[in-house]
Amino acid sequence: RVALRPGEVSLWFGYNGHGKSLLLGQAVLSLCAQGQRTCVASFEMRPRKTLARMARQFADSDQLSPRQVRDFVTWAQGSLWLYDQTSTVEPERVYAVIRYCADKLKVQHFVVDNLTKCVAADDDYAGQKAVVDKLTALAQGLNIHIHLVHHARKDRDETRPPRKMDALGASAITNLVDNVFIVWRNKAKYEKAEVDHNQPDAVLICDKQRHGTGWEGLQNLAYHGRSMQYLERGTHAMTMRTYPHDGGLRDAA
Repeated sequence: RVALRPGEVSLWFGYNGHGKSLLLGQAVLSLCAQGQRTCVASFEMRPRKTLARMARQFADSDQLSPRQVRDFVTWAQGSLWLYDQTSTVEPERVYAVIRYCADKLKVQHFVVDNLTKCVAADDDYAGQKAVVDKLTALAQGLNIHIHLVHHARKDRDETRPPRKMDALGASAITNLVDNVFIVWRNKAKYEKAEVDHNQPDAVLICDKQRHGTGWEGLQNLAYHGRSMQYLERGTHAMTMRTYPHDGGLRDAA
């Protein structure tokens, strides 16, 4: 129903603390397992913390052993890169890192987490539009897919999922990107005396898909605590698989 195509920009947004970066990290691991080279530039979380979460998702373990950590690092070698800067960053530096990763590392997916760290303020609408406009040009020019993380407006009722017009800041953000993915966590589910397990733990909404099938809709998700993964169905964590250099398929987890 949805593909992450070269030459496009996907916006991943939601309320603060609703798991958008966590779910996108799981998607990054899946991309790596499919032989896609990916770089994550998180300006809010140190690479050590990002890697720790990804290792837990990969190994399906909440108490990682040294061997599991080594297995993850070996598996990710040559497929996953992280840019180390946790602060406000000048847009020109972001563009330069993206160009370097595409040209020198042959990266096919680049994650910018998040837009607010690349502009002067939340109400800098012109700055937001300029950044998103440049990212779309880079994605097309370099033939890569760029994933842009962003926040939803805080004045909304968090018990309901936001929609694409609820993205924080300029309306041009959702107009310029090719795809809009919304991550919403059902926090009220566990605030009741009796938990209704028929309700989802989270919802992933495709609120825009300019190309491909054009499909828009939602997918209910269950949260798997041990692995920190979101599951479409079942109770077992997703197993990461990859093609090693010898061309044979192996189970990496």
